[in-house]
Amino acid sequence: MNKTNEHYMLTCLECGFTHHIPADSSLPQVAFSVDVKDVKMTCLFGGVFTVSLEVKDFFSITPVPDSNEVLHLSIQDNIIPLHHHMLSHCDPLFLIVKQTKNRTTHQYKRTPKGRTYVKYSRDHSFDIIGNIDVSKAEIPGATY
Repeated sequence: MNKTNEHYMLTCLECGFTHHIPADSSLPQVAFSVDVKDVKMTCLFGGVFTVSLEVKDFFSITPVPDSNEVLHLSIQDNIIPLHHHMLSHCDPLFLIVKQTKNRTTHQYKRTPKGRTYVKYSRDHSFDIIGNIDVSKAEIPGATY
C-alpha cells in the first residue's frame, strides 16, 4: 500500500457523481496503478497478466486526501458502479475490449470502435461483438 492515504476521485463529467479509487498500491499478487492523463486504472496480477479500465470520456480524476472510503484494488470492483452510472447517461454504451495473451484492456466509449466490443443498453442488456475471451475480461453482466 502507499504510505500516504491520498487516493483518487473520479467525477462524472455530466452530473458530478463521484467514485473513489486507490492510488498506486500493491499486495503480494496484485499491483494497482492509475494513469491520470488517460483516467485509467491498471491491475497487474502475479506479475504476468494485466487488466486495465479507461473512463476518460466520462470522468475526470483528481487526487484527494484520505476520506475513509473503502477502496478496491481490482478492476471488477470499480467497473460495476462506474458502468451503471455511465449507462444512466449514455444508452447505448460501448465497452471496447482488446486482448492479447497477457493483457485485456477495457475502454468505455459513446460509439463503437474496432471489432471487439460490448454494446450495452438499458432495454436489451448487452451484446458481445467479436471474439472476446470473457474469462479474461471484466464485462458487467457476463457470467464466467
